[in-house]
Amino acid sequence: MTNSGQERTGTLLITGATGGMGRATALLAAERGHDLLLADLSGERLAELAAGCEAFGVEVGHQVLDVTRQEHRQELVRRTAGGLTGIVHTVGLSPQMADWQRIVEVDLTATVAMLEELRPQLLPGACAVAISSMSSYLVPEDQALERRLADTLQPGSGDRLALLAEQFPPLQNSGMAYAYAKKALRVWIEDNAGDWGSEGKRLASISPGLIDTDMGRLENKAMDNFEAMFSMVALGRLGDPADIARAALYLVSPEAAYVSGCDLLVDGGFVARFKAAQRQAG
Repeated sequence: MTNSGQERTGTLLITGATGGMGRATALLAAERGHDLLLADLSGERLAELAAGCEAFGVEVGHQVLDVTRQEHRQELVRRTAGGLTGIVHTVGLSPQMADWQRIVEVDLTATVAMLEELRPQLLPGACAVAISSMSSYLVPEDQALERRLADTLQPGSGDRLALLAEQFPPLQNSGMAYAYAKKALRVWIEDNAGDWGSEGKRLASISPGLIDTDMGRLENKAMDNFEAMFSMVALGRLGDPADIARAALYLVSPEAAYVSGCDLLVDGGFVARFKAAQRQAG
């Protein structure tokens, strides 16, 4: 039982658990009675977070995870053999953290590989939630590039990934690579919701806006036009990691039982204002 008297709701996997959004999700999930498996790069930070979650009276396991390493993903599969009520996958690299190829590998190809490998572990009705980005709504449409990114999700895609930047110069910019990778992730979720749904399982994504996390502050500081970007946020504030946590826990909950194959923008109305401005200018 939790401090609030709620019953435990099952085992929830949270990846990237020690980051801003992952940590907020883990603590809120523990408060609400979820038993947890936490995964991230630092075992020390995971142990500290696990202790904080256990204070709510739930069972918490943790595992070091580099999502690009198949042996780490397979260990997650082994650890979750008892069944998962949901996955909240917050692992990701932002443009200031890596080059284009590493970003595509972590944010797209390894993410999809992990979700598919864990798919048999999800219980009927469970949902896998991945983090996309509002930037995925802002890049110009490039059907050829988007098709090629989709190709990287097929077996033996490593060689094709290495050639992408030569064929599509926009990818050489890590910011563009990040946005197109996140868009490709949203499209993959749309394309695969039917197949997952045939098993009674759900897929969804969340596209955060300007969120006040360490990663978010790193990106905001690097923006030449941050003030102009911030002025487009309809609610006039940065997002809090708890805003993402609440959205993620809604999506994995029974309250969202009829929600699948879609993206939830948690951006304070940024994309809405951006699109409105485009229409007015046109």
